[in-house]
Amino acid sequence: MNLKLLFIGASIALLTLNCSTKNQKKKPSNPKTPEVVETKPKYDSICISDKGLTGYFKGPEYNEEGDIAHQFSNTVANRVGEYLKDRYSKKCYLKVDLEGIKIITNGLNQVDSVYYAIEMPFKRVAKCDAFTGIEHCGSWNYQPRMVLNKRFKELNEGLSERCSVGKPAYKYYKNAEGFQEYWIQFKHKDYQSDCIKQ
Repeated sequence: MNLKLLFIGASIALLTLNCSTKNQKKKPSNPKTPEVVETKPKYDSICISDKGLTGYFKGPEYNEEGDIAHQFSNTVANRVGEYLKDRYSKKCYLKVDLEGIKIITNGLNQVDSVYYAIEMPFKRVAKCDAFTGIEHCGSWNYQPRMVLNKRFKELNEGLSERCSVGKPAYKYYKNAEGFQEYWIQFKHKDYQSDCIKQ
């Protein structure tokens, strides 16, 4: 009987100890440096300044999220759009030098990994010559130009309905590996409605 009581007492003590330690928060090993948990691998790098953006993606062409490499264009468009808006609000008027954009792909074959690099220079311009939004529309797999042109037209019309004022600027890029993409910059209505006649 004593052995049975001893076993029950030890079990209760262990359960109590376990429950009380579960609710305690873990303290970082160095309280001045918070712990960082990386949930996804990092395949890309971007640098941006008033001179422009340079960035690259190096990693799998496809994964469970789809065409992850081509989605780097989304990342670039988001970063450039945010940067142009921020600089415009601080009276630094910029636009993308569409003629100066350089795009490189290496290993674009829908099989393994790919290297995708983009250099997008900016130009300082007058207030109403600036652009505060940018979008892209493209394909990695030799999509017929007619299909891409249709998508581009729909994108352009959608931008005009939702957020673009004035006349946009765009350029088409392609390379020998089947990369094709339109980049289109526009005046965002939330920032440049006073430039509507431009």
